[in-house]
Amino acid sequence: MGTIQSRKMAVNFLNAVQRPGCRTCQHSQQVYVDRMPPYDNAGMECTRYGFKVTAMAICSQHLPARAGTP
Repeated sequence: MGTIQSRKMAVNFLNAVQRPGCRTCQHSQQVYVDRMPPYDNAGMECTRYGFKVTAMAICSQHLPARAGTP
């Protein structure tokens, strides 16, 4: 059957960090909630449609972020 690595390559396996999602889209931006600690935190927002998203979410309009763009 081969090594684990060769089997992953054969099926084009992508782990969670490698998969496309809002965190890797041109239209997402990190926003901070302005509250007193410990409730202040970062979230994500879709700049194209103007609503909150999660990092692992994805839509049919996903565009990979350009190289060199955070």
